[in-house]
Amino acid sequence: MSAQPTNSLEDSFVSIHEKTTSQTSFSTSTSASFHQEHHHTHSHREQILDEKSVVEEKDDPTVPRRIKLSARRTDLLPTLQTRLSQATFPDQIEAAGWSYGTETGLLKSLTREWLHNYDWEKELNHLNQDYDHWTCRVNGLDIHYVRHDPWAEKVKDPIVMPLLLIHGWPGTWYEFGKAIQLLKKRGRFQIIVPSLPGFGWSQAPTEKKFGTKAMAKTLHELMQQLGYKYYLAQGGDWGAIITRTIATLYPDNCLAIHINMLPCLPPRPWSSPFQFIKAITGFVLPSVVYKNNPREQASIAGLKLYAVEEGAYFFLQSTKPQTLGHALQDSPVGLLSWLTEKYLGWADLDPTQPETWPFSKTELLTQIMIYHSTETITSSTRIYYETYHNKDMQWLLRRPVPSSVPVGVGVWNKELFMVPKAWADDYMNIISWHEFPKGGHFAAFERPVEYEKEVTDYFTREEVLDAFTAKRYGFKI
Repeated sequence: MSAQPTNSLEDSFVSIHEKTTSQTSFSTSTSASFHQEHHHTHSHREQILDEKSVVEEKDDPTVPRRIKLSARRTDLLPTLQTRLSQATFPDQIEAAGWSYGTETGLLKSLTREWLHNYDWEKELNHLNQDYDHWTCRVNGLDIHYVRHDPWAEKVKDPIVMPLLLIHGWPGTWYEFGKAIQLLKKRGRFQIIVPSLPGFGWSQAPTEKKFGTKAMAKTLHELMQQLGYKYYLAQGGDWGAIITRTIATLYPDNCLAIHINMLPCLPPRPWSSPFQFIKAITGFVLPSVVYKNNPREQASIAGLKLYAVEEGAYFFLQSTKPQTLGHALQDSPVGLLSWLTEKYLGWADLDPTQPETWPFSKTELLTQIMIYHSTETITSSTRIYYETYHNKDMQWLLRRPVPSSVPVGVGVWNKELFMVPKAWADDYMNIISWHEFPKGGHFAAFERPVEYEKEVTDYFTREEVLDAFTAKRYGFKI
């Protein structure tokens, strides 16, 4: 489903004069051309076009173009500094700690860090220097994405596969930042990391019903426009759900997936009657049914905890995102509190010990600033409303991933939403299941080294390589 844009995000970008001479120059993944051919193609990509040709290409928004990231408002920093310096904070029950939500003492500390030490212009410069940013119009929306193509660095491996990395909420493309750098060193993947529609520098939908199915369609069309007919996909949080949706809708193109969040219904009674009975009993008596499997017990306990203690935000954003948006858009400290509670509550860390966090305060504040500087917190939360009211989740959970698409699952210790493996086995062809003793909901952000190795090891398995190679050459396995 398309959404007609009314306000282009071009004002949020500073274009640079590095364009492609034709859209076909992006199709480096669908053939096994020799390195010389790729080098020739990339030499054309790097041509500096004159002003006239730049203007002509800007007339076609579907043609990918290089960009630099910037804030939407020129008065962003002065206004932010004023708001932070004038922030007021509520009282707090002394013994409450984090049980009531974001602890006020830490929020004050992060506010001071944001006001006095955090340098947005410096961090933005790093984002522009360390990553290649692009945009093109897909499904009626201007989509921002980070791209890395190892062919440009003269990698000689004949099997280089397009890999689509998909973030969730409250994540951004930056969640994959460290992992992107590690993956680049491997030289095995053409990496595409989009900002979801309505997140960061991607344009927000202007019509209703733009849920996870529409996002899956948009990201699939992005890959097709870039020339990646066959590709791989990975995601966590909403990214995991969108990844599964892509595999379900486009199994002939998305040839393998990996996910690190696994919402799943119990096994179907008509396909796995024993596992169905075990799942229902195990949900009530996990210590009995899964007595020899602490990981399965933890999965059931996590589901119950989420429903009772963690799920309120989900229902709020699924029903009244605009009401919440008025507060978070207007108050940077309110935004900081809302997102920090998710990052520190869902990651595998002690929120009272910042020196032990797996990410720095600067990295956390950069995530917050991406939302604040692009004014997309409200549009980002609408993914909950649209998916809930469009019944996209119900549609997905009742449909098995086509067996032709192999699935890898990474289970980090404190993942927010995980189910016993037997549940998932009834809905997908899992060929890899790895459990990690440390790490939480933001695997790529918290444990980038483990994450990169897990993703690389999975997508370079013989089964995946065979499927990709056979599809590319038109063979049947």
